[in-house]
Amino acid sequence: METNLSDLTNSKKTGKLAGLLYLIIAPLGFFSIGYVPSVIVGKTAIQTMLNLQANQTLFLTGVTLDILICFIELLLTTLLFQIFRSVNKTQAMVAAVARFTMIFIMAINLLVYLTPILMLKNAMMQKMFTSEETAAIIQLLFDVHEYGILMWGFFFGLHLVLMGVLVIRSVKHPTWVGYLLLAGSFGYILEAFNKICFGNQTVVGYVAMGLLAIVVVGELSFAIWLLIKGVKTEQTSNQQPLVMS
Repeated sequence: METNLSDLTNSKKTGKLAGLLYLIIAPLGFFSIGYVPSVIVGKTAIQTMLNLQANQTLFLTGVTLDILICFIELLLTTLLFQIFRSVNKTQAMVAAVARFTMIFIMAINLLVYLTPILMLKNAMMQKMFTSEETAAIIQLLFDVHEYGILMWGFFFGLHLVLMGVLVIRSVKHPTWVGYLLLAGSFGYILEAFNKICFGNQTVVGYVAMGLLAIVVVGELSFAIWLLIKGVKTEQTSNQQPLVMS
């Protein structure tokens, strides 16, 4: 079986770039989705509004990073499809569609996220509502944004289910990473169903957290493996000679 050397090199570059993008998204997402809301969203609506007023630069920085994440996700999703279409094109396509759907929801959710600060800067809105009413609306918008995160998390979980299966079936990637992705993917799905449909049950929440911890390990391992190894060829894995054409 012959392999074109340029195809092998491009395949490795694709894998390494995908790994790099994975590792870039991780800290950006931690800051914009984890840290920024922890500073802005308070225990009461009034406190949330005051925190937003006092931390507008931080908030807009988080929004900017969210936009950057959307662009990176578009590129990463395309690269992952290129990597796994040779394993199973249909599954790779469905996985890509699920992740593209996630990106679409993320973008729409950003419009909801930006609305509170637009309200604070709009003098007409300030005249229409009292301070308490404005604070209540702002808190509601932040709550809607949180549910938006859960919604895109559902589609991301679906993406990871398919990715886990693809990694397991592929001879080019470590099987154990695939099992971590597959098992942990249900953390996103279970968390979304628990908070949206089940009333945020405590036991279910703990199970979801455990599965999310597993998928974090799986995703980071996959990203690091891609960054270091790129994409291993079947010829390399089977120790068959490489013939240049």
